[in-house]
Amino acid sequence: MRACFVAHGAAWSGSTRAFADAASLLAARGYETCVVAPAGSDAERCLAAAGHDVIGVASGGGWMRAGWRLRRVISAHLTEVLFVHDDREHLAAAAAVRLAGRGAVVRRTAAGERLVLGREGQLAMRLAATGFVFAHADDMRGTEPPRGALAAVVAPPGVPAPAAATPRPAAAVGAIQPDVQRLVVFAGADRRREMLVALRALALFAPRRPTLRATVFSPAADADAVRIEAAALGIAERLEWRTAGSRRDDVLAGAALAGAALAWVIASGDDAVFAILDALRAGVPVLGERSPLCARYVEDGVTGVLRARAEDAEWASVVAATLAHTERTDAMHAAARLSAARWPLEAGTDGWLQVTEAVRNRTRWTV
Repeated sequence: MRACFVAHGAAWSGSTRAFADAASLLAARGYETCVVAPAGSDAERCLAAAGHDVIGVASGGGWMRAGWRLRRVISAHLTEVLFVHDDREHLAAAAAVRLAGRGAVVRRTAAGERLVLGREGQLAMRLAATGFVFAHADDMRGTEPPRGALAAVVAPPGVPAPAAATPRPAAAVGAIQPDVQRLVVFAGADRRREMLVALRALALFAPRRPTLRATVFSPAADADAVRIEAAALGIAERLEWRTAGSRRDDVLAGAALAGAALAWVIASGDDAVFAILDALRAGVPVLGERSPLCARYVEDGVTGVLRARAEDAEWASVVAATLAHTERTDAMHAAARLSAARWPLEAGTDGWLQVTEAVRNRTRWTV
């Protein structure tokens, strides 16, 4: 069986990582898999570097043009299932399946989101048989699968088992002073306001912690704005910048997390989930908003610190209090590493296998 994952975005993202992990899990069970990504994009390069069979396609145009491109992939590779994420991808894949006269579609809902079928999604359901994947049982709870859905399963994201614990040096990354304390900040798309609040909080806190440094992973679209804000606040020299959006940055994030005091997660959706899981795997407590998504993975006061949406002064107080209680912070580091075992990479295998087997039934391809 040939399964094809459609990575629509040009940048590496949490959603693309979820598909890359799913492709690896299916390939390990003997399925043939490939990934479609925009030609010449970071996503294409990163997926290829990770060992996936990547098919670069042109981007742009409407859903019908995208459908024709995917139809050629289906025909050339005898694809039986296309995995997608949103309404536009769903419609393009459904059109491709209809034009090719073979296959079905599986739509994944990103972590922390609810399945909402807009006009394009409803049209897609009339064009092609569709199954559904959710990242967590809470995301599926209360969501009735659309009439005629082939399957609705849960395939949770996960991370590889943590490496053996090693002593946590105070200056494992970017050593500047022997007693340096480092924060790793994970921003995300459409979270510019929250990122600017975090920078102002760091500016309030910085004078009391002269050895504080931060590594910031920020989307390319927001990089200039946050750098200008940091310079205006007088903390630019305290920050090390990384542009989120490539698999290489996942590796850099792992290096930055080694020895970090806290991981401040400002991202949302799949980006937030993988940032949290990577931090826990590295044994780093997570700081974040008290949202249902964060609360799934972070136990407040045990593996991290969660607070309701706040302004800069309150966040500065939270960071200061957390770093000041050394014994409590050390306990959170140990608990964070242990908790990562609750979300192994293989946890999603059964869900991906179940939905793939459900949609490969050719007798159900007709809608």
